[in-house]
Amino acid sequence: MIGKDNDPLMIEYYEKKIYDQKQLIEISKALNSTLDYKYLIDAILNICLAQLQTLSAAIFLSPEADSNYFELEPSFKGFDLSDDDVTFRIKTDAPLVTFLETKLKAMTPDQVEEAMGLSPELQFLRKIGGDLIIPLNAKGKVNGLLLLGEKITLGEWMEEDRDFLTTLSTLAGIAVENSRLYELATVDMMTGLKVHHYFQTKLKEEMERSRKKRTGLALLFTDVDNFKKFNDTHGHQAGDEVLIAVAKKLIESAGKHDIAARYGGEEFCLVMPGADLKRGFEMGEKIRKAVEASSIPNPNGGPDFKVTLSIGVSEIWQADRNNKDLIERADKALYEAKHSGKNRTIPYQPTSTNPN
Repeated sequence: MIGKDNDPLMIEYYEKKIYDQKQLIEISKALNSTLDYKYLIDAILNICLAQLQTLSAAIFLSPEADSNYFELEPSFKGFDLSDDDVTFRIKTDAPLVTFLETKLKAMTPDQVEEAMGLSPELQFLRKIGGDLIIPLNAKGKVNGLLLLGEKITLGEWMEEDRDFLTTLSTLAGIAVENSRLYELATVDMMTGLKVHHYFQTKLKEEMERSRKKRTGLALLFTDVDNFKKFNDTHGHQAGDEVLIAVAKKLIESAGKHDIAARYGGEEFCLVMPGADLKRGFEMGEKIRKAVEASSIPNPNGGPDFKVTLSIGVSEIWQADRNNKDLIERADKALYEAKHSGKNRTIPYQPTSTNPN
């Protein structure tokens, strides 16, 4: 029991509480300053590592807004997991989740087992090295699970650690929910690419930043070769599979700060902050070769599909007035790529063929 107000232990206790409250205020500001889903997840995990003296942190979330299970986010830290571990799913109505929804606080696997018995989900979390389970929550509903490994000191989790995490779980749960809602409004659900209006907004922001800081900015436009003919031959369901596969290669190839978007139909684009025309061309070739080398399953049966891309690249000019100037040059370069043999990347040059 903590002693009188002038007791050194009492002073240390209150100093720790004040420090934790200040940290939570800063964490709240950080979590609410971004709606970028991947950045947010990474921030939550890094906060846990920095604040709670553990080398392992992971988070389980629903991959889609209407999914009935949680899965491990790939940005987990410290845990040594097998392929089967990474693909393990926790149903949103599993006994473990239902139980945690009645508690909404940080608990050890032993505490959970003592209260509700052993379940497959709890057994799994314990097997992979989970030492503390924290339900993320928004509006009183569990929308994810945070899992921490042992403390570096191998010591017990103190009550103040649990209080800190319980507050953090609410902040994180609300931030994740806001990010998910924002993603629904800005992401094309079929391809996973950003939608057109988001692309235009971010391109404008990046152009303004580029002018202010005098840094580069490249823009790629991609188009699936002979896509109309492909749709007419194989049907729209097969066409959708092609678009999904090509979008996946675009997203996988993109850099951390690049913005991959669907411009319209089979036309995709990539905004590359800080890049010049040469880097844009190299990225275009990386994407083009990845698509050319891939095989796309045929939803109608039969052989896999093979498709190619034509890509046009432009870079910002100081004289550019708005998005339209940069987009037009990328579009002209794409036109040249399609009309000079297809399956190639063309960087825009002032001598490029003008389709008009």
